[in-house]
Amino acid sequence: MSIGVIFALLFVIMLIVMFSGAPVFSGLGFAGIVGILIFLSSRQLQQIGVIAYSQGTSYNQIILPMFVMMSEFLSRGKVAEDIFAVLNRGVGRFKGGLAIATTLACTIFAALCGSSPATAASIGRISIQEMTKRGYSPAFAVGTVAASGTLGIMIPPSITLCFFGILTETSIVQLLMAGIIPGLITAVFLVVFILVRVRINPRLINWVEESESGPKPAGDLDSAAVRDIVNGAKMMAQQEANDKALGTKQAQAAKGGVTVFTIIPALILILVVLGSMYFGFATPLEAAGYGVIGAFLITLIQRRLTKKMFFEVLSGTTRTGAMMVFLIICGFVLTFCVSFLGIPTGISNAITQSGLDKYVVLVLVYVVWFIFGCLMDPSSVVILTVPFIFVPLRNLGFDPLWIGVVTVIASQIGMITPPIGMNLFVLKANTDLPMKHIISGSVPFVILLVIALAVFTIFPGFATFLPRLMFS
Repeated sequence: MSIGVIFALLFVIMLIVMFSGAPVFSGLGFAGIVGILIFLSSRQLQQIGVIAYSQGTSYNQIILPMFVMMSEFLSRGKVAEDIFAVLNRGVGRFKGGLAIATTLACTIFAALCGSSPATAASIGRISIQEMTKRGYSPAFAVGTVAASGTLGIMIPPSITLCFFGILTETSIVQLLMAGIIPGLITAVFLVVFILVRVRINPRLINWVEESESGPKPAGDLDSAAVRDIVNGAKMMAQQEANDKALGTKQAQAAKGGVTVFTIIPALILILVVLGSMYFGFATPLEAAGYGVIGAFLITLIQRRLTKKMFFEVLSGTTRTGAMMVFLIICGFVLTFCVSFLGIPTGISNAITQSGLDKYVVLVLVYVVWFIFGCLMDPSSVVILTVPFIFVPLRNLGFDPLWIGVVTVIASQIGMITPPIGMNLFVLKANTDLPMKHIISGSVPFVILLVIALAVFTIFPGFATFLPRLMFS
């Protein structure tokens, strides 16, 4: 049986298991076991125990749960809301300022979280409501959060990049550093895009809902609508009067006392975690430990840590961490099978003999990542595709660090690609907006992120500059 047929068979088995409703790791492990039994030997099954033991006891497996625990403390401790409140106070009064504040808040929280859905949910919970209340188009508000939330898996500590490093035996520190500049550049793209859009189409921030037949004439308003408008105007006038009476300091206290000093500990924590890795003071595991301790102290000092919250953090970390370990073990089982069969080498040889330009191959791989990014979380995309794709791309001359970065970017684009991107459903679950607003708002940002991916493809030095600088 040819390598192509074996590859297709294992892939189909894997998809059938996953789409039956089973967890992603079940599909990976089942396909690997079937491949070993059919195409290798039952004696090779003992390798599963070796893989499970080696990966289950590897110190690398502790990095992911610790970054997850850091994220749990900070997200449940309302740090995301604090960051948004401070940035909103700084830039919220500018045209499109709320959307810019949302993007900047997602950028900062991404450096504390490492998860795209968690970033989108934490920031979106407060920012979407604030934007729509201030007259922003619901579609524009949701699209901003959906796109900005994807930064959670690009800017370190990125859980997805850690997965990539474990699977490919690439330096996790260098991978995390490789994601910084592309993540920041993507954030700049988003801010500029927002500024341009609101200038071209001011209605995005001065939105009035219209029916299918157009805006409703003022003369057709019923008494209830008029009463609501009048009451709303009175409430706004009263609120403005109250704010003026309270003064700046008292108004801040009335809003919860959130000032720039409130988020300084979080900013220091970012510098500690990233700086300790970059300058070689700490391994990724030690930096993750600093992150957990710092996040715990922030929530404790700010008097937000309760007994219930503490046990929720432990529960969430245990649940997510166990899933990650199973993903890694099952991913390595499949990797052992396909590597023993020579499938990655066969794919690489087939690509080389096809005569296709390496960038044509890369575009085809991007399409695969887009599709799978719509169907599952980025970590699962990495576990699913890297065993087949990494070796061929590396043999085509692409840098391993750069491959890790574009894998994450392509997966994050899939996460907001309509109609089934994961972040779209995360936002749907955290808002009461109809799906049509969520989908229509995400499309322009998908196009922008594709352009960003093209830029990083043309200029790979954006991803490799910092890692190379570490050892220069």
